[in-house]
Amino acid sequence: MERQFVRIVDGPFASFDAEIVSVDGNSLTARVTVFGRQTAVELHRGQIEHPEDIPALWSSEAEDDGEVLAGLRERIAAQYDDLGYGVKFEFFLERVDLPEEDLAQEWDAYTALCAEVDTRKAVALRAFDEEIAPLPASEARSRVAADSGRWLPAAAAREERRSRYPVVDGAEERLLAKISGLPDPPPTLWERAHRRRAASRSAADLRDYEVWKAANRPQGQDEQVRSAAVAQVERERTAIEERLARDWGFELPDSIFRFRAFLLSLGPAEKQALDDLELSPFGIMDLFDDPARSPRAGIDVRVHGRYYRDPPEFLTFMHGGTDGLHFGLWYDDGRTCTGVASYYNNDGGGVGLPSRTPLETVRHTLEWGWRHLGDQDDEPADPMHPEVVARRHRLRLMREVLMAFETGNRHEQGEDYHNAYKHSPDLLEHGDPDRIETLDGGGALVDGDTAIERGRQRPWNDYAFCTTLQEELTDDPAAREAHVTEARRRCAAGHPADALTLGRDLHWISAGDPELEHHANELLTMAYRALGRDNLAAIAQAHHHHRDLPQVHVLEET
Repeated sequence: MERQFVRIVDGPFASFDAEIVSVDGNSLTARVTVFGRQTAVELHRGQIEHPEDIPALWSSEAEDDGEVLAGLRERIAAQYDDLGYGVKFEFFLERVDLPEEDLAQEWDAYTALCAEVDTRKAVALRAFDEEIAPLPASEARSRVAADSGRWLPAAAAREERRSRYPVVDGAEERLLAKISGLPDPPPTLWERAHRRRAASRSAADLRDYEVWKAANRPQGQDEQVRSAAVAQVERERTAIEERLARDWGFELPDSIFRFRAFLLSLGPAEKQALDDLELSPFGIMDLFDDPARSPRAGIDVRVHGRYYRDPPEFLTFMHGGTDGLHFGLWYDDGRTCTGVASYYNNDGGGVGLPSRTPLETVRHTLEWGWRHLGDQDDEPADPMHPEVVARRHRLRLMREVLMAFETGNRHEQGEDYHNAYKHSPDLLEHGDPDRIETLDGGGALVDGDTAIERGRQRPWNDYAFCTTLQEELTDDPAAREAHVTEARRRCAAGHPADALTLGRDLHWISAGDPELEHHANELLTMAYRALGRDNLAAIAQAHHHHRDLPQVHVLEET
């Protein structure tokens, strides 16, 4: 009997190579070498890599002829997929030491190889359907096992590739170097091949993008469109500033006008990119075209774009597409914008600490979209689908338009962007020194201690704190009443921190409960007035009266 080896992928011996001793149903006995001594181990087919390479395991599956033949066909398809991936990657293994003279052309050659390799799979499956599928299950198994080089070629190809290109665990070497304080070892052959493939694809992507861009946004158009957008924003700025100051009491930041100019600068392709990200201007942006636009009769305009759980500090300017995701300017002091917050109104999670500008928020979302469109070195080796390529072109163009307004010095993309501009370790560990923790995750900007023990607000909520406090406020009416009474007393004595934080908590968790809504409105109104944030008190009152509206769009249709 020919000796067979497998790699263990699950259990205490994961990553060990083992020699098969015997097979029984879905189980097998194998020998591994540990510290120079051989040890027998019992394994299940799910614990080994490529169980389909072991014909003896096949007989353990369903004996129905149709199911057996379907299973054989699936194994052959998987084998040719595995074989194809290896052949495709060898293309770059063979080229790691060649000069990088024309990487885009190299990607074209690789794309042609991919088409050829995919044809091999189609030919094999067609042959299976003609030669093997008409046979009884037992004979079909025997025929496939007897000609494994034809039907199950991946195992032999893997061994041949490993002999030509030995796999070296670069990660282990780097870890040992770090522990020993030594310089990082040079990249392995396989790592260099991954990088070569990524560089080739990137070169072809950029080449094709430039051709596409020339057809969709001709050279010289950018500055002209941008200048016209900026001029329009300057003409409309005073009217929108006066409207927001009069009705909301807010000062609009310069960043929202850059966001408006960006939107006006978008051509059809960039607008489609924004739609691809499921982002759309909303809330106060609905007033830019007509600052005098009124709400429907009997409704306070300050609740336009205001979702049920929105804190009064939150002023919606953009919708995110799914589960009520929306973005708002955040006004801690009732006058000036601190940053942008966002949350899913129909899902879990809080608003998070306010940070960034509207355009930084769009860039943040764009780079997540870029990452999920194949911007990773460990992606499958196949060329991207044409629609994915088209989406990448649109995102790349929108990124260029955005960077002309903000983030122009941030050249990182995808995951590299998020790693470069993520929250600081100090903020994650200690929280925001200016904000007291609240259940909505935004934190309260207020001085003083609170009767309920709270930490500083972090970018993400403290699960234990939020769960415990929410259960107490919703399930223990006596405890809730005691907290509300103490918050009232302290606020009347000149210490509004309890009223603000508890009011925000109750507002966030009201869930349609009239008593919670009443307490939330009472405490928030009291706290804001004590802090001199009268406009936030008025917004809280308006929202309280309209929290049962079936939709958040309240402006008259134009």
